[in-house]
Amino acid sequence: MPPELRSSDQQTTGLASRAFVILCVVSFFSNFATAPFSALFPVYIEADVGKVPLYTAYLRTLMLALGGICAIVGGRLCDLLGLKFVLMVGLTGAAACGLAFQSTNFWIISCFVMLAGIASGPMSAASQSYLISSVGRTRLGIGGGVFFLSHSLGGSLGSFFTGVIKPTWNFQQIGIAMALTAMIVVGIAIALLPDISKSPTTRLDRKELLFWRTYLPLLQKVEVQLLITMRLCITGFWGMATLLLPLLIYRVSGDAATAAFYGSLSLAIAAGCQITTGWIRDRFGKSIPLLVSALGIAVCAAGLGLSPDSLLGLFTFGTGLTGTAWAVSVLVPSLIDEIASSEEKNRLVGLGHLAWSTSMAIGGIAGGVLVEINSSLPFFLGVFLALGGAACLLALCRRLDRQTQGKNA
Repeated sequence: MPPELRSSDQQTTGLASRAFVILCVVSFFSNFATAPFSALFPVYIEADVGKVPLYTAYLRTLMLALGGICAIVGGRLCDLLGLKFVLMVGLTGAAACGLAFQSTNFWIISCFVMLAGIASGPMSAASQSYLISSVGRTRLGIGGGVFFLSHSLGGSLGSFFTGVIKPTWNFQQIGIAMALTAMIVVGIAIALLPDISKSPTTRLDRKELLFWRTYLPLLQKVEVQLLITMRLCITGFWGMATLLLPLLIYRVSGDAATAAFYGSLSLAIAAGCQITTGWIRDRFGKSIPLLVSALGIAVCAAGLGLSPDSLLGLFTFGTGLTGTAWAVSVLVPSLIDEIASSEEKNRLVGLGHLAWSTSMAIGGIAGGVLVEINSSLPFFLGVFLALGGAACLLALCRRLDRQTQGKNA
C-alpha cells in the first residue's frame, strides 16, 4: 500500500480518529437531550396524563416497533446513501421526544412518539455502523466501551440535571429544553462529523430496495439466529425493567425527582461497567465478560423480584441490572463484526436493532400487564429470560471460537 494511503487510513480509523471522537461527542449530547424522556415519561403518563402503566407500555411498543422496522430500512440505506445522511435523520428523534411532553392529549403524544420511533431505527443503525467502521476490530472492545460510555454518561448527567430542575420546572418546560438541545446536536453533527462510508450509491436500482433479498442470507446463519434469540431473551427482560423501575421507584418514594436521580445513578454505574467490559474483551476475549454479565442480569432480576417495594432494593439491584445489561450491549458490535462480512455489517446492525426493538416492545407490554397482577412477577420471569440469553451466548461464543481456530489452523 502506498505510504500516502496508509497515512490516510490511519487518520480515519482508530480511537483517536475524528469520526470516532465526534461520534462519541454527538452520542453524549444526544443522550443528554433524551434523558428526561427515559427517566420521566412513565411518570408523566401516570401523573399528568392520568393513564395506567399499560398505556405507557403501548406508547413504548409503538415507538419500538417503528424503530425496529426503520432500523432494517436504515441499515440498508447506510449502504446506499451513506452513514452520515442516515445518522442525521436519526438524530432528529430527540426533538420529537421533547415535544411529546407538550400535550396531555393521548393521540398527540402518540404522534410524537411515532416520530421518535421512526428516527430511532436509523439512529441506531448508523451510529453502530460508524463505531464498527471507525475503530477497527482489534480495538472494538474498548471502542465499544467508550462509545456506550458516552451514551451512558450523557444519559446519566441528563437524568441528574433533570432531577435537579424538576422541582421548579414542569414537564413542558423540560420538553422544550430537550428539543432545543437536540437541534444543536444535529448542527454539530452536520458541521463536524465526517462521512466515512465506503461508496454510497447515488442511483438506486429497484432490486437494491428489495430488503428481504439482502437480509435473507443473514437470517440463515446459525450465528445470527443465536444473536437474535439472545436479544429476544435478555432485551425482553430489559424492556420490562426500563418501564417498571422508574414507575416502582416513583410509587415507593412518591417523588418524580427520585426516579430521575435513580436514572442518573444507574447510568453512572453502567458507564464504569462499559469501560471495564470493553477492556476485558480486548485483553482476554469476549466469552468471560459476556457470560458473567448475562448471569449478573439473572442475579439482579432475582433481587428485584424479592424487593419490589423496597427503595433500597430497587436502587441496589436496579443499578446492578443496568450495569450488567449495558455490559452485554457493549460487546454486541464486536459480535456483529465477527459474524458478518464487510458487506453485511450495516444490515446486521439494522437486523440487530429490529430484534432489540421487538424485545423491548414485548417486554414492555408484558411488564405493564404483569406488574398490575404482582410487582414481583416481571422480575422472576426475567431470571429465566436472562439464563436463556446466557445459554445462547455460550453457544455463540463456542461457534465463533471454533471458526477462528479453523481459520488459524
